[in-house]
Amino acid sequence: MAPVHWLSAGVLTLNTVIGVALVLGVFMFMERRIHLGAFGGLFAGATVIYVEATMGERMLQVTVGEMKLLVLAAAFGAVLGVVGTVLTVKPEL
Repeated sequence: MAPVHWLSAGVLTLNTVIGVALVLGVFMFMERRIHLGAFGGLFAGATVIYVEATMGERMLQVTVGEMKLLVLAAAFGAVLGVVGTVLTVKPEL
């Protein structure tokens, strides 16, 4: 179970970085065209979720409990990245 804790920390960190990058990208596109940012954000978010789920399924052999921990770490990292970026950078719409 120890490797999963390190993996959870990595997942949290990775998703924090991805969350920041997505929010900054969506803000940049929304300043040009609101629809472009909105649909681009939905597409990018769905793509990230699919890629992470696919990679996780292929790379890991974890139990259901360990997978729940990884999902919680990923969700917390994404929320932390989005909220942190929204609080520090405000788009001009």
